[in-house]
Amino acid sequence: MIEPTHWIRESHRTIEVTRPGDLDVLPDAAFELARAPDGLPLVMHVHRSVDVRGPVLRALDVDAPREGSETRGRGPGGIDRELDSALAELQRVTRSCSVTRRIVRVGPRAYYETVGSTAGHFGATLLARMLGAVSPLVLPDDVVASREPSRFENSVVFAADELDDSADEAASTPVRTAPAPSAAVTFGRDGRLWIGVTPETVNLAVPTGDDAQARQASGRPLVFETLLAVRSARWHIRERKADPGRTIEGRLSDLDDYRHALARAERLSWSVSRADAAQLVAELARTVDRDWHARGRVHADLKPGNALLQHTEIRAFDALDVRAGAVAAGMTEGWAAPEQILAQPLGFATDVFALALMAAAALSAVVFGEEHTMIVPAVGRGRRRLRMIKHPDVWLDPQLVSLPLEARLAWRTLLTRCLAFEPARRPQRGAELADQLDDLLRRWELPGRLTVACGPGQLEYLAGTRDPIWILHDGG
Repeated sequence: MIEPTHWIRESHRTIEVTRPGDLDVLPDAAFELARAPDGLPLVMHVHRSVDVRGPVLRALDVDAPREGSETRGRGPGGIDRELDSALAELQRVTRSCSVTRRIVRVGPRAYYETVGSTAGHFGATLLARMLGAVSPLVLPDDVVASREPSRFENSVVFAADELDDSADEAASTPVRTAPAPSAAVTFGRDGRLWIGVTPETVNLAVPTGDDAQARQASGRPLVFETLLAVRSARWHIRERKADPGRTIEGRLSDLDDYRHALARAERLSWSVSRADAAQLVAELARTVDRDWHARGRVHADLKPGNALLQHTEIRAFDALDVRAGAVAAGMTEGWAAPEQILAQPLGFATDVFALALMAAAALSAVVFGEEHTMIVPAVGRGRRRLRMIKHPDVWLDPQLVSLPLEARLAWRTLLTRCLAFEPARRPQRGAELADQLDDLLRRWELPGRLTVACGPGQLEYLAGTRDPIWILHDGG
């Protein structure tokens, strides 16, 4: 049973949803950025107003004005009229100046640069919310005990570039940016969102830095994911004032029913079938083969956080984009194949290893075996200890996935072969793995469902609105 976890807040605020161009004339503005994964409006609310009146009055130990409290020679709240006039002018000037805060102009184009990072605003990709951002090879205890838990979700850059000049150093980002199979430009979780203020200006995700022109040149148009592309996607709602433990659910594609149910909702979650999650991995394997393997390249940083789910297909992004036979300058702990950890030449089977781990996650499979420890170099960190399972085996818990014995053995055989220590023992390309996954999914239906977290943002009913909207806040 899927337990709703995202709290829905009743709001009576009045926020006028207008257009991004108002960022150039108003200190506060709210506008529809895109559609959220569930099809509802995704609104960005930017706060740039600065309150100077309140802090000045508090510093002067003057009580806050009360409406209608004017006296002779005094302004509201008994404030001296001269002071009141000066504060009003200061507030006006400050408001005017705050409009230009964080506006970046590059040639004829103008952007508002968010205070928050793109990763902070949008969170993990939908596939990472289904399968988990952390590899099945990593124990939960290791994540909890780590001083850097994010290292299990994001790339660790090695000092390996001197081993092979063609290797590309990169750090990964879970930001929703347009896939660029031939490009290795990545800029980490700290990238910022540039919202186009001038007409025809495309919203971008850009790296941090001081050179606006260079940042614009390396920016990438935003691509927003949709859960409506998954036929089995459902909503799960716990109603306000309902009996304890009582939930209702329905198809996410029935947007009218979904909106009506939200009006009574206290908590919300989404889910997809396990079979559809595994099918997405097969489709991802096929697009990786098309976008990288067919060009003689290895993605080399495949994980759920580097895949985008759109209406027509799922595609990988933020590749290290390593030439087949070359050495990678980085990896993500838990998702990298043994040859990548050991700074050995990579092949297409390197990507198959990571894709198989995603398939294992879709099945809630347990990967086990004898653990080996490696000490590897890391830029800025000296050395880092990494663990690997040299001869992994796979167990499918019958309490989680009820399958006939023949099906369990078939899945175990495929996954253990894909996770073999020696690359030559694995399927050699993404398309080969995709075909084998498709075959197993046709022969046996995978039972059960996987929860999909709703992600950042707050679902609210604003004053004067009939339907709820997702609101992202940015201020500073």
